[in-house]
Amino acid sequence: MLSPLKDLLRQRLRRTFPDRLLRQMAFEVRASLKSAAKSRATAKRYREMEGVRVNVGCGGRPTNGWVNLDMLADPRIEYWDCRKDLPFKDGAVAAIYTEHFLEHLEYGDEARKFLQNCRRCLSDTGVLRIVVPDAAPYLKLYTNGDWEGLAKLRPLTKDGNYYRDYWLGDLYSTKMELINALFRQNGEHKYAYDAETLIQLLRSVGFSRVTQMSFGRSSDPAMPPDTPERQSESLYVEAAKT
Repeated sequence: MLSPLKDLLRQRLRRTFPDRLLRQMAFEVRASLKSAAKSRATAKRYREMEGVRVNVGCGGRPTNGWVNLDMLADPRIEYWDCRKDLPFKDGAVAAIYTEHFLEHLEYGDEARKFLQNCRRCLSDTGVLRIVVPDAAPYLKLYTNGDWEGLAKLRPLTKDGNYYRDYWLGDLYSTKMELINALFRQNGEHKYAYDAETLIQLLRSVGFSRVTQMSFGRSSDPAMPPDTPERQSESLYVEAAKT
C-alpha cells in the first residue's frame, strides 16, 4: 500500500507528465540502478576477448555460443545498455547480429552512436547483420488501400469489423491505426526504416560495404537464424568495414 506522500507524488507526476513519458522515465531509473554492477561485470568479462560473436538486443531468443546482450534479467543474457557503448575492444568482434532492435533507438543520436560502436569493435573481416521492420511495403500497401495485403504482411486476423495484430494483440479499424501501431508501438519504436535510409545511415558512419540481403541469406554462414514469423515484414541489411 502506498504511503500518502508517495500517492501524492504519483498523482502529481501523472498530472504533469504523459503516461508514455512516465513509463520511459521509470524504465531509465530502473536501468540505471541495475546497470552499474552488472555492466562492470560484463565489461570485465569481455573487454580482452577477441573473435567473439554478438547478438545485440536478443530478447528471449539468445544464440548458443554467442555473447547475448540485452537489458533483461536472464542467466543466458549479459546485461548491457547497448545504446551507450559495447563492452569490447576495438576490432575484437567477428560478427554482430541484431534483429528488431535498431528501430527502438532514436535516429539522430542513439542509432548513429550504436552503429559507430558496432564498426569500432568489428574486425576488418567482421559482418554486422541488421533486421528491422521494413516501412516501404507497408506504406505501398497503405497507399493502394490494400487491407488484405497489410493483413498478410503483419500478419493480422479478421475479428468482426476489425483486424487483430498477431504480435501486439491490438484491434484496428483503419489502416492508419495499423501504421501508427507499427511505427510507434506505444512510443517504443523511434524510427521507421526503408532500405535506402538504413543503407545511407550505415555508410554515413563509415561502413564501406553495405548490402541489402534477404531472409536466411547471409555473407556469414554462422549468423543466427532470422525469426521466420517476422520474415514478411522485415528488412535485412549487412555491413562490413572493408
